[in-house]
Parts: sequence; C-alpha cells; structure tokens
Amino acid sequence: MRILVVLKEPPLHEGSAPARTSLALLRGLAQHGLDVHALAARQHFSPRDDSPSDLPVEVVDLAAERPSLPERLRRPHGQLGREAFIARVREAARDADVVHLEETETLWAGEGVAAPTVLHLHYLVRRDRPFAPPWRREGRDLLELVLLERAALRRQHRLVASSPLVAAELRRRAPRATVTVAPLSLDPAHYTAAELGEPVAGLIGTAAWPPTAAAARRLVRDVWPIVRRAAPGARLVVAGRGMRGLLGDADGVEVVGSVASAAEFVAGLGLLLFPLARGSGMKVKTLESLASGVPVVTTPAGAEGVEGGDGVVEAETDAELAAAAAAILRDDGERRERGAAARAAFARRYAPGPATAPLLELYRQAAGLR
Repeated sequence: MRILVVLKEPPLHEGSAPARTSLALLRGLAQHGLDVHALAARQHFSPRDDSPSDLPVEVVDLAAERPSLPERLRRPHGQLGREAFIARVREAARDADVVHLEETETLWAGEGVAAPTVLHLHYLVRRDRPFAPPWRREGRDLLELVLLERAALRRQHRLVASSPLVAAELRRRAPRATVTVAPLSLDPAHYTAAELGEPVAGLIGTAAWPPTAAAARRLVRDVWPIVRRAAPGARLVVAGRGMRGLLGDADGVEVVGSVASAAEFVAGLGLLLFPLARGSGMKVKTLESLASGVPVVTTPAGAEGVEGGDGVVEAETDAELAAAAAAILRDDGERRERGAAARAAFARRYAPGPATAPLLELYRQAAGLR
C-alpha cells in the first residue's frame, strides 16, 4: 500500500515531541513494508534542521501569515489550511491508497483529497488544557483548539488514538467512527541506555505547556522537599525552555533551562519524577525515559497509555510520589532493576514496529482491501 503521511512539522530527533514521534511513525510504517511518503509543513518558527536522510519526507515551507478572523472562524487553527499546502497534499494524494493525517491540526490539509483519510488525535483539548477566559490569548487559543477538535470529530470517520482513555472518549463523542488505538513511538537508535549510577531525579519540558508547567511547580514546591528529607543525597535537575523563568532559584533544585539534546538529558538521570495533575494522551517524556531505561515515578495521567511494568511507578498524592521516588533514589539495585524493566517494556510495545502494527488493518479497511 502507498501511504501519504501529512505532518504539521518536519520529523526530527531533537525537535518537539510530535516531531520525535512522527519520525518513529515513518520508520515503523516502512518496517511493515508500506510505501510511505511524508509531506511536512515548516512554518516560520519551525527549526531549520533537516530530517534524517533515510526518511521519505518532503518539506513545504509556509509563509508567516496570520489568518484573518473570518478564516479563523471557518478553519480554527487553520495554519495548515493554506491553499499552497492543501494543493500540494491533494497532488501527492493522487498516488496514495490512504492519507494519514498526523495530529488534529492537519485536518484542514486533508480537505478535498481523493484518497481515504485517517486522523490521529494525540490528546483531548479539554482534558489537557485548563479553562482560560476568551479575552486572554491562551483563552482564544484554547477556544480555537476546541473548535478544531469538534470539526475533526464531525468530518473524520477513521480516527487513531494513542491511549485507550482517548479512544474511549472518541468513541463516545463520535459513535459512528472507527477508532484504532496505536501508541506513540520513538526511534530507539537515538536513545542510549542510562547508566543509573547517580541518584539524580529530573524533569524536562516546556514551561509554555500548562500541564507541564503545573507539574514542574508541584515537583519543586510540594514533592521534592519530601524526597530530600528521605533521600538527602539525591539531586533534582529540571530542564526545558522557560523553566528558569517559571521556577526561579528553587532551593535544592538545579534548573538548567533549554538543553541541546533531550535524549542526552534523560540518559543522565536516575529517575524521571513527573507529578502531572492533568493531561490526556501519552506523554513523550515518559516514553523517552523508557527508551533510555530510566525508571519513572508519575501519576496515572503521566503514565496514560504506557504499560511500563516495573519500570513505571504510579502514585497520586505528593507523599506517595515522594516515597516512591526516594526509595528508588536510595537503592542502586532497585534503580537498575526498574530501569531494565523500562527499557524492555519500550522494546516490546513502543519501538516503531510494534507501535505502528495496529495501523495496518485500519489502512487496509480504509483502502477497501481484504
């Protein structure tokens, strides 16, 4: 089968979370013997880095144009609904058996294509984002995302979810749609096994994403002081764009801000400590930790869609999270055992091959093949 994959940004090892998972998506589809071609939009704020040369990716540069209010009402979050990009998608779709629209924002790029389409929603907006009043910028952005998601559920009849929780909600809201669960993936070749020799806990993420920002504040203010009392020799390092401004000079915490390589940062940890209060869909930082064999202590929201075995410990309260983290940080043997379990779970379920396998039957059904 010939599959056209439409991406909202180029696939990169060290790009955003969607850029990293889309790279593994393409690798996985190719491993299953599919004829894959990808069209990726690159906007003015996107990295200029080139995607790996072995990936069949065509990058379409989009001009820095702000849509008018009527355009935003007609196509919420419609940056990929610009005619130049839609025209290229339509042209490429003539040779495709199925068009895979990766992430909700690619909805508009699939308008009018001749081939059948499937749409992958990574998360659910209202489960992920807190309410904000419409007179604030984040409130207007949230409203557009909500409207975009509603449009996607009205227009698309073949949906992909990365977690059972998201899939259940999609089935409830779009009962006539076919919903397939296919977990996110990462390229294992990019993630080296962590040594786990030092009792270092860490968290990485952008402070611009509200759930991650809330988790970082909770970690520094509420969870880590308890861990320090129980494991005084442990360290905490927080990385990511905007984290310095968000956290300031927190006592007993090293805030390093942006890092050149998320994979290298994670591989230097002994534990990912991620007290996420709300969110939906799989969390790529959790998946990256598994790929590097780093144990994870997180909430059910932070572990959504992830079957990490003994590599992931779930807890709800600050005291429970801190107790689990301190136990792992104090015990080198437990840290290594849980790290090995994390890496084994990644290889079984979240490497490109097994993660993309559920898509094959969906593609066959979409293309009318038996």
